[in-house]
Amino acid sequence: MFGRFLRELKRRQVIRVGGVYAVAAWGAFTVVDKILETLQLPPWVSTLALAMLVVGFPVALVLAWIFDRGRLDTGPRAEGDPEAPAGRPALTQSDMLLIAAMVVVVGLVGAQIGGLVGGRAAVLGSGVPQKSVAVLPFTAFGQHNDTEYFADGLTEEVINSLAQTPDLKVAGRTSAFYFKGRNEDLREVGKRLGVAHVVEGSVRRDGNQLRVTAQLVSVKDGFHLWSKTYDRTLDDAFAIQTEIGEGVADALKAKLEIKGKVKGLKRDPAAYQLELTSRAHLRRMGLEDLQAAVAGYRRLTVIEPENADAWAGYAHALILLAQHHMNMDFAAASSASQAAAERALRLDPTSSEAWLAKAVVGMTLAVRQGDTRFERDTDAALRKALEIDPRNTEALTLLSGRLARAGQPAEAERLARRAVAIDPLSRTALSSLGRALTFTGKLDEAERAYRAVVTLHPDFAEGPYHLAMLLVEKGRLDQAEPLLRAVAQSGDDPYISFQTQWLYYNLGLDAEGDAVAGAIKGSPGRELGRAGTYAFHGDWAGMLTFGRAMAAKSEEAFWPTVIFQADAMLGRYEEALDAIRPMRPDVFASEPVISTMDLNAPILIAHVMRRAGQEAQGQKLLDKVLAATTPVKGGRMPNDWRLARAKVFAERGQGDLAISELRAAYDAGWRTGLLFDDNVWVEDLPMMRGLRGDPRLKTLMSNVRRDLAKQRAAVAQGRASQRSGASGQSGDNQLTAPRQ
Repeated sequence: MFGRFLRELKRRQVIRVGGVYAVAAWGAFTVVDKILETLQLPPWVSTLALAMLVVGFPVALVLAWIFDRGRLDTGPRAEGDPEAPAGRPALTQSDMLLIAAMVVVVGLVGAQIGGLVGGRAAVLGSGVPQKSVAVLPFTAFGQHNDTEYFADGLTEEVINSLAQTPDLKVAGRTSAFYFKGRNEDLREVGKRLGVAHVVEGSVRRDGNQLRVTAQLVSVKDGFHLWSKTYDRTLDDAFAIQTEIGEGVADALKAKLEIKGKVKGLKRDPAAYQLELTSRAHLRRMGLEDLQAAVAGYRRLTVIEPENADAWAGYAHALILLAQHHMNMDFAAASSASQAAAERALRLDPTSSEAWLAKAVVGMTLAVRQGDTRFERDTDAALRKALEIDPRNTEALTLLSGRLARAGQPAEAERLARRAVAIDPLSRTALSSLGRALTFTGKLDEAERAYRAVVTLHPDFAEGPYHLAMLLVEKGRLDQAEPLLRAVAQSGDDPYISFQTQWLYYNLGLDAEGDAVAGAIKGSPGRELGRAGTYAFHGDWAGMLTFGRAMAAKSEEAFWPTVIFQADAMLGRYEEALDAIRPMRPDVFASEPVISTMDLNAPILIAHVMRRAGQEAQGQKLLDKVLAATTPVKGGRMPNDWRLARAKVFAERGQGDLAISELRAAYDAGWRTGLLFDDNVWVEDLPMMRGLRGDPRLKTLMSNVRRDLAKQRAAVAQGRASQRSGASGQSGDNQLTAPRQ
């Protein structure tokens, strides 16, 4: 009976019609679906198109049966069986293929309708859990100037509340804030953040009245799963964050665990407003924002002196303001930051933010002073912060950076990738990944990570800076120049200006280097740039006089190092040691400790010690530098490590090894023959005196200068192209002039 039915289906060509329809319909929907996605039409349009094609399938089969196209076949038939040719199988191989095609297509359509594969379900991607959410920045309405900062702070509080839910994946704060002010399709948001749901909302302030709306939306279909409006006063603002978190968690059937702050705790509305707005200012990190954050947190410590987060925020904002913008006395700022961080930890030793603040302060002091004691404290604080809050992406990125330079590049890459997984659009996480990849030798992948930062966050000054420094590491100074020039022209970030100044001096563009230093805003950043100008021009006597004058006015730790270097280059060895000894007790210890964050100062100190009669201690420092820069399995030795090793070997009189390291650095992309921390060309280093006549060194440095001349010409050509033949070619001619 079944065989007879199949033969009838074949005779009427129902199987052929069904197979052709199924395959054609599937192909048509695939094209239409892609068009609808490109046009960013609502998901229901795609669903309707799919439904119409599905409904058309049985209609096509019925019509094929009714019209009985098989009766039009007048070919010969077997006797006794008018329905099939004698001896011919009921189903041919092509028929079986058509049936198989129909089964596959129907299965795919069914899976698509069920949300398993294809179509809009693909927006969620494979492995995206249903219990996943991103909290998008709440839209701010109102006449108050700080309403936007208040809304940003409230958004972050909601994120923090939801992040305490063990079985709920919550997108990182930075990635969520990437979509602030962008009218992105929620499907695209979900795809980029790897979440199934988003929380949207708004904040409206009118005097003391507050209206907060929040809704939980499914990324897949745009349906609202939960929504609520809160009409409260500022006195109740603290409780709203928890209520929103509870509502979202309940809708997603997740158990929200509130830790730390007690649910429903009443707070001074002015204090809560200050905390939210100050945190929002801190996250933006610009000069004015950091100034506002410092002022806000300082007021908050007065209103709530027992608030550990207030003291931690104050320490964090103050040290960043002093370090990044150098417009205040660093000694006073660092002392106040250390005290604030320690007070935060006394108030709440379980605060991840307090440990993070302590780490940021310690890392800054390590960079400024080169003292390894601060590095040890920093590492311990970062690990403690992550023990308390494993999702703290800032702690992950900072620890990744520390491990990268500490000879653990693989672990650094693992932590950086973990940070990116939590916060995929975070500029700091992506930058950290770029740094880690550089140390593992994956320079092209690192470049892609840095370019992603520049593309995603065009207003983030450190994005172009990190990309430029990677290009410098690769030997592409001409490509790095426009990136640094664009960032340094404002003069807001002295350190980037110092690096840009150094780049120009390497390219032989001394006038432009001097101009960059002169454009630095704020003190002592401006004075530090001037000290660098003395050094780069080889005016050590002028640098010494200037450094002494500045040290008499300020306790800034940089000035003793300026005096030390000037004395060392002038051959005043005893005076040089007297200047540096109070600042670097670690290198004078019986067992000195060397950090890869600061290799150049210990080498110069060792050189001075050996000439001042302290041979044994100087030799210890040289040994420590070589040990700290020992090649790591699975890692790439940075060019500055090779240069440090070359200087050590030259100081020891091991010329062959010194030349070998320099050649290896050159082959790896090193072209900055004028060294940044030393402020002199390689052959002019005091420890290189014994190699200055060596033809191998002369040839190597000749090649470096030849390459720099080509890149100087490339910079000129690039600028000329931008001007599109405009006037002012005399300026370009200055670019191609050889260095005098």
